[in-house]
This record gives sequence, structure tokens and C-alpha cells, in this order.
Amino acid sequence: MSVQPSTTTLPGASGAGRAVYGLFRGTQAALSVAPLLLAALLADDRPPPGRLALALVAGGAGVLAMFAAHDLLDLRHDRRRHDLVATPGTRDLDAAGARHPVAQGRLGVPTAIALTLGLGGLALAIATALNPVCAALLLLAALLQAGYCALAAVTPWKALLSGAMIGVSAPAGWFAITTRPDWPLLALLVSWLAAWEIGGRNLPNDLADVAEDTRLGLRTVPVVHGTRASVALIEGCLALTTLTGAALMVAAWPTAGPVGLAGTLLAGVLGLQLPARRLRRRPSQRAALALFTGASLYPAAVLAAVLLGSTTWPLPGA
Repeated sequence: MSVQPSTTTLPGASGAGRAVYGLFRGTQAALSVAPLLLAALLADDRPPPGRLALALVAGGAGVLAMFAAHDLLDLRHDRRRHDLVATPGTRDLDAAGARHPVAQGRLGVPTAIALTLGLGGLALAIATALNPVCAALLLLAALLQAGYCALAAVTPWKALLSGAMIGVSAPAGWFAITTRPDWPLLALLVSWLAAWEIGGRNLPNDLADVAEDTRLGLRTVPVVHGTRASVALIEGCLALTTLTGAALMVAAWPTAGPVGLAGTLLAGVLGLQLPARRLRRRPSQRAALALFTGASLYPAAVLAAVLLGSTTWPLPGA
């Protein structure tokens, strides 16, 4: 499968602004807050506005810090990449702004470290004030991310750490709202998000970068096991994502109701299953990135469905 470098620029933004936006992967970061908000809504469909606002600030700062830290941890490999500069015609949601701006030299390492530590510190401070469990979950996610980056050239199964990182971070939204755990529902939430991250974002992204990762000596599932095995694993993970998402909505029926369940199933078909089928029929970078984009939008679509469901369920007279 041929690989073309890609990025997306932000019209009208300054060079420094694009570099900072690229460091934080601003578009992807905004979408990545959805699981935290969904967890908060599942904990209480009418959460206290003040706590919800603080959870949003902490979650947003934490997500931004995580993406920036990923670029810093991968800096040694990224500086050897040939795909740091965009080629026209290929869209990559994860490369909005500037692709790997620190590796390009468009943003200094001290500046990137200061921004990462500042936002990470803000996230941990607010999370600790809300509930120390939230801070512990964010720290655990950070350790899993560090492990993932350290294993870049060691094993392809580091993808499991990526799934675990996303899975364990989302319940911070739950514990920001309540101290009472619902373990079966939280287990579904973690499983759902871990399968989504591996099959919807991690593996498709690796599939799109397979030629460059091979040149760099990075060990990803597509590099080690090939395209066919990668696509099969993607389809398996996304089937699990769709099923566990439906089960999560059933477990959260008092909040989600039939609208949440129907919306989640529809989002799974449109955002995950159909792009995965197209990838299986014709593997290419374009198809991998299309799946990556659909999967990135999926949690936000589920959040919207649950919000709609919580305002319409139970229906008047039901």
C-alpha cells in the first residue's frame, strides 16, 4: 500500500498558531474530550454545572497535554521522517495545523515542554480537587502512553497499551461527577473505548503510515503482520466496539433510552462498519484515513445521541 505524507493547514492562522495547533492536534483533541463528557453524563444525566465545567476544563487540558507529550516522546523517530511536509490532495484529521511541528523545527523543544507541563499540571490540579481518583486515572493514562512510545520499535502489540490508555482515562469523567462506581457499566465503557481506539484510530493510522514506519524500523501490526492481518484485526475490534457500544446504551437505558441506543448503532454503522468494509475491499492510505476520520467522529456522535436521548426519554406519557 502506497503512503503519501499529509497534513491540513488552518487558513488565516499564523505560522506559530499552526505549530501550536499541530502540537496539540487541536481537531483530534477536541473530539477526544467526548468520551470524558459521555462518562460524566452516564454518571448523572443532570450533572451539577459547576462540576461539569471543571471536568471539561481538566479533560480538555489533559487531552491537549497527552497529544503534545506524544510528539515529544516520539521526537527522535519523528525527526527522521520524510513525511513532515504535506503533499497536496490527502487529508489527515490527525495532522491538522502542522505535522510534528517540534520535529520540523517550527516549535522549540523548551516551548513544547513548557506547554505540555503547564496543561498537564492544570489538568491534574483540577482533577485532584474534583476527586483524587480522577487524577490517579490521568496519571495511569500518562504512564501507559509513555510505555506505548517507548515500545515503538520493540513490539507491534504496543497497540494494546494505546487501547488501555484511552479506556482507563475516560472513567475520570465519571468520577468527576460521583464517587459511586457502577462497575459493570464502567467495565463496558472501558472495553468499548479500548476496542474503538485500537481498531478505529491506532491500527488505521499505522496502516496509513506503513511505508514510512518500515523505513524507520518501527514495529507496528501492519509492518510486522501485513495488511490483510491488520484489516482483519481492525474489523474484529470494530465489531466489538459496535456490540459493546450497544450493550453500554442498554446498561445506561435510564439515561440513553431508545434514542441513545439507535443513535449509537447508527454511528457504528456509518462511522466504523462501512469505512472498515471499504478498507477491506480496497486497502489504501485513503481508505485507512477515511476510517480513521469516521472513527474519530464516532464518540462525539454517540455523545450527541445520548444527550438527545436523555432529553427525550422517558417520552411524555410513557
